[in-house]
Amino acid sequence: MAHRVETRDVHGRQVCTLIDEASKASATIVPALGFNLVELKLPWKGALVSLVATDPKFLETGEKPSHGGTPVLFPYPNRVRGGRYEFGGKTYTLPINNGPNAIHGFAIDAPFDVLEHKANKTSAHITGRYQISKHSPQHLDSWPADAILEMTYRLTGPRLSLDVTVQNPTDRPLPFGFGIHPYFRLPWDAATDPAQTLVVMPAAKYWPLVDNLPTGEVLPVDARMDFRKGQPLAGLKLDDVLTDLPKDNRVCRLIDKAAGGEFRLSVDRGYRELVVFTPPWDPRSIAVEPYTQTTDAINLQAAGKDAGLRVLGHGEQATFSMSMELGPTSR
Repeated sequence: MAHRVETRDVHGRQVCTLIDEASKASATIVPALGFNLVELKLPWKGALVSLVATDPKFLETGEKPSHGGTPVLFPYPNRVRGGRYEFGGKTYTLPINNGPNAIHGFAIDAPFDVLEHKANKTSAHITGRYQISKHSPQHLDSWPADAILEMTYRLTGPRLSLDVTVQNPTDRPLPFGFGIHPYFRLPWDAATDPAQTLVVMPAAKYWPLVDNLPTGEVLPVDARMDFRKGQPLAGLKLDDVLTDLPKDNRVCRLIDKAAGGEFRLSVDRGYRELVVFTPPWDPRSIAVEPYTQTTDAINLQAAGKDAGLRVLGHGEQATFSMSMELGPTSR
């Protein structure tokens, strides 16, 4: 068999690793800690590159789930102003957990059910399922409807894909947004100067922010926010929301010039925004976060802004996909 799934217990939690035996590529997911992809190793020039930055203590403590790995943000990514919003004529409140605001939804630290993990000659995959009423019942009254999120990580050779399905099991409208918050290592080797890198993202516009919340304007990218031709990671200080991705070639590229390669994060048309964040605690990593909506979309949409909020009726579902891989630098 060319692929396999390895499971083990780490600090009392099941850890699942998808493995391609030919290339030695692997992806490690922790279902009990928000279905977090904590490690991704892909081959490059005869060696394995560790691409996802995770605090080693996370598996032990489960603390600071938004600070490493690949946090899952659902049913809303990023902030909701004041932890309050109106939907369907009713006012809802969310737990305040980021200054005066709510942030990153309910799934980020919730246990996911593992529906299956399997491997065959061509791929290995794991599918997890999260439902607000089952896994975060304390938050059910904070959202207009129950929601089901299913995620499948699939390793096919040295390429990792993520397929997402959101379902509405209720008879009420379900507003939602989805995003992930991966921290990628750049450059790949700790001895490499971060100036020998390029961050390339195809967004043509951005949402101006005040106190990390969109003003409601959307503007053409300026010199600081224009990554279409790439900017080196060295010196970047970002916590911003990009938008207006092209219909085709929706690829973010993290280029390590010294290694002569690039990491590619490709997203489908369901992802409208990219949040880009340079964590002050780790200057050798960058969070490139695909979102289906902008920050505080549920309030902006109510104010008449096209913020990307999705609403599903009873029995409806929405699907999204992305992929991650290494390749030679294309320029």
